[in-house]
Amino acid sequence: MDNDESTERSAPEPLPEDVPVSMPELPLSLDVDTPQQMKALADPVRHRILGIIQSRPATAKQIADRLKMPPGTIGHHLQVLESAGLAKVVARRLVRGIVAKYYTRTARIFTYNFPDVVTGKVPALVRFLTDARDELVETLVDGSPEALVKTAFPHTRLTAERHAFFERRVMELVDEFIAEPQSDEGMVFSLSVAFFRSPSYLQDGPVTEPTHSDGGGVNESSKEDDA
Repeated sequence: MDNDESTERSAPEPLPEDVPVSMPELPLSLDVDTPQQMKALADPVRHRILGIIQSRPATAKQIADRLKMPPGTIGHHLQVLESAGLAKVVARRLVRGIVAKYYTRTARIFTYNFPDVVTGKVPALVRFLTDARDELVETLVDGSPEALVKTAFPHTRLTAERHAFFERRVMELVDEFIAEPQSDEGMVFSLSVAFFRSPSYLQDGPVTEPTHSDGGGVNESSKEDDA
């Protein structure tokens, strides 16, 4: 039996047109660490597709309508994402005699673990913040009254103990946001978080690293809420 036959047999049975497609409960995270996955995630169109199917299953035609692109092009991108283990078919439906496939991501978020030889020594955090900036710009350009935007960029001096305290608080908020149960109601919101030591020009005067029993190291964790 070849791979196409095996995939076809494992695919879900087609749903009647009057049966809704519900969002399955996805794993909270998936470690992605292969060159194939890196290549799949690097394409901006595929990055947008992963954002669309993060909270609701969609067909190639539905995605194409939202991105204003040909369905065949979106279908190709979905195949690339599926081959990389980043997207999967969760339902099929008979529409005028044609079987439409509904896709979702394979996890709520993807945790990047790529070596420098793959990333070119560009931290994943830089890409996350760039993507967040681009989404924010699009939201502001849309100008809809529902586009609620809350931003802040404060600076403050912290001891190692307070740094560890705020780091825990930030990551607890991110984890709670990721684990929020999916709903068919409401709107999709984005959360972008970066908690980091300020650059050297803001470090006025000599800096003495405080020490304490819990340690004060930075725990680098890269999580994508998009893509």
